[in-house]
Amino acid sequence: MNFREKFSVLLIPHQKGRIREIKISPQVLVLVLVGAALILSSSLFLSISGAGRVVDKLKLSRLEKKNTLLQAKLDDMNSTISSLQGQMAELIQKEEQVRMVFGLPEVDAQIRELGVGGPMPDKSADVGPDIEQLYLAETQLDKLLRQARFEKDNFDGIYSSLSERKKTLDRTPSIRPSAGYLSCGFGVRVDPFTGRRVLHRGVDLAADIGTPVSVTADGVVGKVRRDVGLGKLVEINHGYGYKTVYAHLSRISVKRGQHLTRGQIIGAVGNTGYSTGPHLHYEVHYQGRARNPLKYFLGSEYMVD
Repeated sequence: MNFREKFSVLLIPHQKGRIREIKISPQVLVLVLVGAALILSSSLFLSISGAGRVVDKLKLSRLEKKNTLLQAKLDDMNSTISSLQGQMAELIQKEEQVRMVFGLPEVDAQIRELGVGGPMPDKSADVGPDIEQLYLAETQLDKLLRQARFEKDNFDGIYSSLSERKKTLDRTPSIRPSAGYLSCGFGVRVDPFTGRRVLHRGVDLAADIGTPVSVTADGVVGKVRRDVGLGKLVEINHGYGYKTVYAHLSRISVKRGQHLTRGQIIGAVGNTGYSTGPHLHYEVHYQGRARNPLKYFLGSEYMVD
C-alpha cells in the first residue's frame, strides 16, 4: 500500500442532491478500521462477560438451592438417627432385663461398643462443616446398623435359650394331678397290709371315685397296665429325666405312645389294687430316682422346700 495515495469515499444521497467526495489517507483508514475492530471486540467481550456472569449467578442460585435442600435432608437424617439411638438404647435395656430375669449371661459393655476403624476426614483440606456433619451422620448410621445386627443375634440366642427352657419347663411336673386330701406323704411308712416299714415312693390324694386325674407335664404315655399292688396305672415319660406314675385308677383314658400336654385328663381316681379306700397314688421320678411329689406341686399349700 502506498501511504502517499489517498482513498476517495463518495457519498451518494438517496434523493436528489449533490454527490460528495471525501478523501481519506491510508493512515486514517487503518486507524478507523482498528478502532472499529477494537470497539467490536470490546462489545463482544462485554457481552460474553455479561452472559458469563448471568450463567454464574444461575449456577450459584441452583447450588444454593441444592445446598439448602441437602442441609434439610441432613437435619432430617440426624433427627432420625437420634430417634433410632433412643430406641436402640431402650432395646438394649429390655434385653438386659430379659437376661437378668431368666438368669442368662450378660453381654460385656465393651463388646456392645462394636468398635471399628476407618478413615477420618482430611483435616488439612477445607472440607467445611457440612462434610464433617455428613461424615458424622454416616458413622452413627453405620454403628446403628451394626448394633441392630448384633442385637438381632442376641435376641436369636435368647429365643433359642428360652425355647429350650420352655421345653424343659413344659416337661417338668408342676401341678397337682387331682383334687383331694393328702392322706399319705412321701417317705418311709408302715405298710397297712404287711405291717412292715417300707418306702412310700409317692403321695396319696384321697378323693371320690371318678375324680378326674390330669397329667402334670407334657409327655408321652409309656405304660398302661394293671399291677397287683398299684392296680390300674399309667406311666408317663416326660423327657429331660422325668417320669410320673398314676395308680389305683378306676379308669384309664389314654393309650401307650399317646402324646399329652399338661392338664390333659388321663383317667379317674379309683380303688384298684392294694388300697384301703379310693385315692390316687402319684409318683415323680427324676434321673431314675423317686422324688417327693410335693416339691412339684407349684403354687399349692403342699409346696415344700
